[in-house]
Amino acid sequence: MNHRRVRSTELGAAKLDVRMDGRLVGSIGETDTDVWFRYRDDVGAVADPPISVRMPITAAPYGHRETLVFFDNLLVESDTRAELAQLSRFDPSDVVGLLGRIGAESVGAVSVWLTGSAPAEPPQYRRYSTADLLSLFDERHGERLLQAQLESQQVLSGVQRKLVFRRQGADWLLPLAGAPSTHIIKRSSGRYPGLVANEIACLGLFTAVGLPVPDVAPVVVEDDADTGTEAESESLLLAVRRFDRVEHANRIERLHQEDFCQLTGRRPSAKYQAGGGPGFAELAAVLRRWSVRPAEDLTLLLRASIANVLLGNGDAHAKNFALLSTPAGRRLAPFYDVVSTELYPLLSPTFAMRFGHAERANALTAADVVRLAKDFGVTPALVRQMVEDVCDRMLSELEATLHGTVALTRDPQDVLTRLGELVADRVMRVRGLL
Repeated sequence: MNHRRVRSTELGAAKLDVRMDGRLVGSIGETDTDVWFRYRDDVGAVADPPISVRMPITAAPYGHRETLVFFDNLLVESDTRAELAQLSRFDPSDVVGLLGRIGAESVGAVSVWLTGSAPAEPPQYRRYSTADLLSLFDERHGERLLQAQLESQQVLSGVQRKLVFRRQGADWLLPLAGAPSTHIIKRSSGRYPGLVANEIACLGLFTAVGLPVPDVAPVVVEDDADTGTEAESESLLLAVRRFDRVEHANRIERLHQEDFCQLTGRRPSAKYQAGGGPGFAELAAVLRRWSVRPAEDLTLLLRASIANVLLGNGDAHAKNFALLSTPAGRRLAPFYDVVSTELYPLLSPTFAMRFGHAERANALTAADVVRLAKDFGVTPALVRQMVEDVCDRMLSELEATLHGTVALTRDPQDVLTRLGELVADRVMRVRGLL
């Protein structure tokens, strides 16, 4: 079968149910080696949003390519995907099999279930103390984390090890069988020391230049002689409040979102521009087409592109930007996964998306400001004004942000000292382009 829109008569039995904030909206199945998605017949009212802007509600099924562009981007990547596949006895390329196993609590409003299964009512959770959480994320027992992910039926895209939880008082509740969550917990890696402090500081500097970010905090256990718990020399876990979840009195509402791989029709392997992924011109076109406030969101994206260069964040790829469905309509989501990758020699200094013509910071020229303006469809004068403003704000708040991060994270300061030096040097270099 060609990878095309398929006819209903060609479909086999559905394997997975797809829900939007709990409501059953469609099915996923396979015909030979091709995957398809079809909306339910009762979906189509004005109030029903589609699962993707690229998959409007229609009676005809969607074929292999369209289906995988959306659903493959829900899954984890790299080694974590391979390990989860091995534990659950699926091939890493088996998108349908993996989503049926771990797709019940995912990104946005979409959840995926084996056909005929449904979320438990009321939702079920397992309680963890902060000390229990640190033990669960202990790198010496990595399989514990994977087993918890399988039991929870949860999945978040990306390569970093993470789990979602519901926060309740001082405790953390692990969702069971696809129950909704409120926070993402991520672990720092021994290969990248100071990663928690790095991300908190970078998000703080994004806030300083007027960019929206999620609430974040380190997960810390104080010294306690009675329990034998010892404080870490640096914070190893980061808690991120989910902006695609809203807590009401009796339930957690899932807000829908799509990352820019989904929005531009790329599989996750093409999230970098050098690998065939979108650049800023294509992201800007998406915002003009789908945002309810395109001018505001284009300004935010442009400011973020400048801020990422100043921070040395070379990993701002298409999956690290998203459109969030709000009551007012689709808007650019708060910025997330913002870290200074240039602080770690093992990571590539190449930009995830070209800044003008430049692929690296050491190749920036004045011509790149003009090209960036063309990508965003604005004047070079506006970009120069914005560069100057972002540089001024970031430099003025740099020292206070770094000091606040040291106090918050117990970081030994090395990574934050180097971040401060990098930002100060980069501001001077980027100002020189003007």
